Amino acid sequence: MIALGERGHDICQLWEPRTGIRGELARGNEVLHIHRVHEDDVIQIARAAKQQGITLIYDNDDDMRAVARNNEAALDYRGFAGERALRQIKRLVQLADLSIAASPVIGQRFREYGAEHVLVIENYCPDAALGASAPSNGDTVVAGWLAGNEHHVDIERLPLREQFERLLDAYPQLVIETIGCSLGMRHERYRHDPHVDFLELSPKLAQFDIGLAPIADIPFNHARSSIKVKEYAILGKPWLASPVGPYMSLGEREGGRLVADHEWVAAVGRLLDKPRERRKLARRARTWGRTQAMSANAKLWEDAIAHAIVRTGGRPRPPGMPRQMMVARTR
Repeated sequence: MIALGERGHDICQLWEPRTGIRGELARGNEVLHIHRVHEDDVIQIARAAKQQGITLIYDNDDDMRAVARNNEAALDYRGFAGERALRQIKRLVQLADLSIAASPVIGQRFREYGAEHVLVIENYCPDAALGASAPSNGDTVVAGWLAGNEHHVDIERLPLREQFERLLDAYPQLVIETIGCSLGMRHERYRHDPHVDFLELSPKLAQFDIGLAPIADIPFNHARSSIKVKEYAILGKPWLASPVGPYMSLGEREGGRLVADHEWVAAVGRLLDKPRERRKLARRARTWGRTQAMSANAKLWEDAIAHAIVRTGGRPRPPGMPRQMMVARTR
């Protein structure tokens, strides 16, 4: 939405979690964009928009019905709460003139829920990352993992802690850092930052020398987008990721390598032992990462929105700059 606003679109936020309604369903708006949320009052807003002839778009970048039990959001998507959430999501995708998914798996889920028009648009990186930089770490090499709260299940299922401890013992120049989840390691060269504000992520990730993206082979992860490695790549950071879900088709051409569950010691160690390979991957990562910026892909959204407006009988104002309202849960 920020990227579209910068391209001349008129964006206003109508509702947000815990705050509720922030503004009226203004006439003159052409699109209501609903991101991730599905509460009953959101459905009421969606119905009101449809009655006014406003084009309705729903999008999500997670398979909320596959949330692991130890995820902090699990209570919202299990038992009676999960049944209610599923009914709400189904109702929204059935109401929507266009449902947008960040991965083919989620797109298929929307079709199963009854969505008539579904489009897959990947997640892309904020343009602020293009200019993010950090001082050199000198002889120290920081291997970092942006591990949101949903990654607790990955830490439980993958043999990461033991492997990372072995790496720290073998390489005195290595520092391992996690943002979000803690690996629970008591080592002087392990760092844990429980929270970094979304707008501060790029400068923080720029301090890494190697980006890590381990995920377990579970349904929720198969529905993920590849945004994690894109966030590393756009900063020119070589990355290592599990060969699961969105990462399966990526590799050295995109500046990284895929790592099996028990091979993290060898993969990280190789990049430490061979700095020339690390620099080569870093160059490839930056080249690919620049193609994954929001500004380089905003037209995908513009075209999708314009086509949805036309399909519902409207006519996007020239030069294709509709007024939009947003109902969203931010990352």
